Amino acid sequence: MATSSLFPEDIALLKPALAAVIRSLRESLGFTQESLACAASRTYLSRIENAESSPTVEKFVELSEALGLSPVSLLALVVSTRDDTTVEAVLAQAVEELKVLEARISAEDIKTHLSAEGVSKRPAARPGDIGKLRQVLECKEAGLSKAETARRLVLTRSTVGFLWDRTLPAED
Repeated sequence: MATSSLFPEDIALLKPALAAVIRSLRESLGFTQESLACAASRTYLSRIENAESSPTVEKFVELSEALGLSPVSLLALVVSTRDDTTVEAVLAQAVEELKVLEARISAEDIKTHLSAEGVSKRPAARPGDIGKLRQVLECKEAGLSKAETARRLVLTRSTVGFLWDRTLPAED
């Protein structure tokens, strides 16, 4: 979906970029690590600022709010730092990607996956990838063991074990 492909090293560079942005913002705003205790403990913030830890989504939102930014603005700063580009370029790319996405999925489509309790759960009885299930069952029918099936299909043994005793759902 993204116009530029990400490599593992691009993702690995997010942590130091986040560290640099958080530390720079905190210092330029005159905050100490202790003064951001409403968002994160001093030790946790230190770990983030030293690129030793990555915040959860919830913690990222709390940090952005403590720094007086929206999460989108903070993330745009982080990505622009990582990519050595402007925030405007990052946001322009995001707008273009979202326009393309809107042609395929609407906000209403996304909302159908939410309920009053949070995210709607997919029925446990039906695996998400019927193709994988079919392949596992074919290997089982051919007499392969679970381990042999996992190697042949390049799946984890736990995935094969999960699918091993299931049946294909009835055609709709």
